[in-house]
Amino acid sequence: MYLSGAGQVGNQAEAAMVSMQAHGVLPTPSNFSVWYAYHSGQNADLTQTIDVLVSNNCPIDDQTLDELHGKFFRSPNADMALWDTSIRARETLKAVLDFVEKTKNDANGIGTAIEDISTQFLANVKSLADLIESLVEETSRIVGRSERLGLDLKQSADKIDALERTLQDARREATTDGLTGIANRRYFDMSLQTMSGDAMNSGDDLSLLLVDIDHFKKVNDTWGHATGDEVLQLVAATLTQTVRGQDCPARYGGEEFAVILPGTPIDAALHVGENIRTALGRRLFVPREAEEAVCTVTVSIGVACYEPGEPLAQWVQRADAALYRAKKTGRDRVVSA
Repeated sequence: MYLSGAGQVGNQAEAAMVSMQAHGVLPTPSNFSVWYAYHSGQNADLTQTIDVLVSNNCPIDDQTLDELHGKFFRSPNADMALWDTSIRARETLKAVLDFVEKTKNDANGIGTAIEDISTQFLANVKSLADLIESLVEETSRIVGRSERLGLDLKQSADKIDALERTLQDARREATTDGLTGIANRRYFDMSLQTMSGDAMNSGDDLSLLLVDIDHFKKVNDTWGHATGDEVLQLVAATLTQTVRGQDCPARYGGEEFAVILPGTPIDAALHVGENIRTALGRRLFVPREAEEAVCTVTVSIGVACYEPGEPLAQWVQRADAALYRAKKTGRDRVVSA
């Protein structure tokens, strides 16, 4: 519920301070900005998320507020490259509009020139040849300007295309693991926040797999890090081929991967984990230096289903604990939290 008189900045700031006191959190700028936005009603999704947390009696502590701030407030430093690119794109678009306006003015110039020539023709029929010549010259000048404008427009369009490609490349590089080609840890963290918020608002199930390669250190020690990189690429490719399009496979760190499964209850998530484990077990791994298959790659998988309002770190920790049990009970298996 919004505080009465929320249109007054002082009341909103005071309400934010009261909320931080009530929940026992530090009055940091990020915590204040979350509660201020809540009481001002300026972000409906944030308001709904906090209302759900309150109704479920979930603690709104510093960690929860940090996750809310990361989800609903953009970081200027992280988006600096994208911001700079968007500014240049807007400048280029403005130049295109200026060219279009000039083209319109040239079109008006053609009409005016023809009207002037027609008036002269009516006044003096004897100068017909001169008038025709003037008309041809004026038309040639305007055609020349139009061609130059067309060239400028094409160059502007090319700039826009180049800027768009730059923007796409920047986004892809910022969210993609360079070795495996799948999402990196940064993109995983962003997706975890977004998908958990969506699940909390919709009530849909959301599951998480943590996947760890068995005996990976032995691979590096025996065959070298180049072969270890091949194993990482094999696992990443298997994840991508096994999960659905809306799922999010990512490299979590080192030899560990993660898969976020939206709309997936725990039983179905366990089935996905088994599919991944089985698919890898059917593949014989052949290092580039070897002339024949030397081994199969196995993984241990921990699975946890998101509980509405649960801190994300706690959810990941439950999946990690399940992964730890899978390792301790023999590896090459899927264990539920």
